[in-house]
Amino acid sequence: MESRFSQLAVDALFPRFCSSCKREGSLLCDVCESLWTPASALASCAFCGEPGSDRTCSSCREDVYLDGVTAFAPYGNPVVRELIGHWKYHGDRSVETILEKCLRKAATRLTPPVLPFYATSVPLHEERLRSRGFDQAQVVARFASDLFGIPEESFVKRVVSTSSQARTSHEMRLVGEMDHAFEVIDGIEVPDHVLLCDDVFTSGTTMDACARVLKEAGVKTVWGFVIAKG
Repeated sequence: MESRFSQLAVDALFPRFCSSCKREGSLLCDVCESLWTPASALASCAFCGEPGSDRTCSSCREDVYLDGVTAFAPYGNPVVRELIGHWKYHGDRSVETILEKCLRKAATRLTPPVLPFYATSVPLHEERLRSRGFDQAQVVARFASDLFGIPEESFVKRVVSTSSQARTSHEMRLVGEMDHAFEVIDGIEVPDHVLLCDDVFTSGTTMDACARVLKEAGVKTVWGFVIAKG
């Protein structure tokens, strides 16, 4: 009931306009949804941009823990960026239905390397979760679980509240600066291979810090899965 009232408040405060054609009514109208096929994110190393593969390149692999990243679309895509903004910062959960449909249409190109993955998410801190009311990364993990038929489970908790990386300039983000922000949940047994999910990959600071604690706990492969990659 509370979530229903929250959504009604969102509807009243933020009238919806199609992120593509700007017609009022929904964040992606039926016509645009049927026609819209965003360009794939470039196959490249998520850290340095070396093209050719979604795997972390050999040079970056010496300094980071994430083995690679699969993304639905580039973060520069204006429709994707607007949808994610409405979802994260306005709390408009109608975006989830749109994204889920889009991911299903693109499922064949989004399939991660063939391993017995467990889907998990880069968790929000408890304070941010209480403020936002939902964890968008956990929603993406559920999408991945349904899309690829793999189990979904939480393995990591965030123990340090940090500022939003998406709203921090690229020049001010450093891989490794968030290495103490996460811990593996006490008493949990981690699997060999993890599909680590989030909404956006920008510098990789947050996701790599999460990948580090998973690797240190015994996970062999940590592959990223995101809606958008910067």
